[in-house]
Amino acid sequence: MNKLFDKIIWMIDDVCELTTYKKGTIYNLVSSGDIPYRKRRGKLFFIPSEVISWVTNEKENSNE
Repeated sequence: MNKLFDKIIWMIDDVCELTTYKKGTIYNLVSSGDIPYRKRRGKLFFIPSEVISWVTNEKENSNE
């Protein structure tokens, strides 16, 4: 996982690695607008700091 944090941009496989969610779950979260993502020229990608912040927020909200 150390190499994961060396990347500036994450693809869906990287988000799956961090979250342990399956690709279908990530696509559903993207479709519903629940996870921060970017799309350019039909390619889906993620900004690591945004995903990490989202994951942290999700964990905090699930503990309430």
